[in-house]
Amino acid sequence: MRKQKILIFNISTDSNNTSLGFAINWINKFSEYYDEIDVVTLNKGDTRLLNENVNIFSYESENSNKFTKILSLRKIIKNLIHHNNYKYCLSHMSSALLLISFTILRFKNIKSILWYTHIGPSDNIKKIVLYLAAIIADQIVTASHHSFPLDFKKVTPIGHAINFQDLYKEPTESRSNDFLIISRISRSKNIDESIQGFLYSIYGKSQNITIVGGPLTQQDEVYENYLKKKYSEYRNVRFVGSVPHINLSEFINQSGFHINNTPMGFYDKSVLETLASGLINFYNNPDYDRNIPPEYIDFLKFDGTDSDLTKKIQVISEFQNETFTKIIKFSQNRVKDESIETLHKRIVKVI
Repeated sequence: MRKQKILIFNISTDSNNTSLGFAINWINKFSEYYDEIDVVTLNKGDTRLLNENVNIFSYESENSNKFTKILSLRKIIKNLIHHNNYKYCLSHMSSALLLISFTILRFKNIKSILWYTHIGPSDNIKKIVLYLAAIIADQIVTASHHSFPLDFKKVTPIGHAINFQDLYKEPTESRSNDFLIISRISRSKNIDESIQGFLYSIYGKSQNITIVGGPLTQQDEVYENYLKKKYSEYRNVRFVGSVPHINLSEFINQSGFHINNTPMGFYDKSVLETLASGLINFYNNPDYDRNIPPEYIDFLKFDGTDSDLTKKIQVISEFQNETFTKIIKFSQNRVKDESIETLHKRIVKVI
């Protein structure tokens, strides 16, 4: 009997990565539906948590340039496709790998799905690569109606894939008033405005705010250093850096509120994860409206400025516990539709 296998491309397979460590979970979930899964990754990290029927392939030389790495990965992909019969190819946030393997996939008549959720690259070359990958992909899936930066009819919003069952917490009468930001450290995330909005609020002197996440680029590192220097004298502002994705619950469980200040185009998974855990979210992107009771959207959605965030926090601070419970239960009921348990079904439906 022929084995059922699929091919996956991704940016990182590293359980210790704060932003991308979740990929380990959904790859494991996919592996329950197939005999084997082959993953070609741009960056191989700690893969000990992957299931036994998941095979990882990468180019690990540290001395080569990007062009050499891409050519080597294409050779790996060509060899894999030549020796296997894949049901389909899923490229997660990796338009470059899909682009370089296009002719090989097409020759073998292997359908491809580009999974991309982001406001889009700022680099012109990366923009071209994404555009070409979008053209050649048989299908495109993204998280929300505004999280794919190009206009293609074959784009289907399917949501995220959060570990809802592990994250879920029943609302309780005792709530923490500490704040949390789970995010890549980047100017595009408007973290500075979020911290300021918290510090000027009623909770700014008595409660803590913890920022979980690290930089990815040199520009991000400059921004991180700026933030750390600016808030070095505030004992209630804590930067903990990148932590393994599996350990995020440690920080979530200590908090009562989460701030996400990304504009439309982003659809950060951290919002869904913290909603599942019973945190109240202040947010900027209207794509999250669907996860909030309609009558409370105006209390939680702010315009991105620190002053408006401060006003929203002030109003929320006067809510009774019954109101928090109502918001939390509504949000949890919504985000469970984007659980990892339903991911495979959503992807296959698109195919």
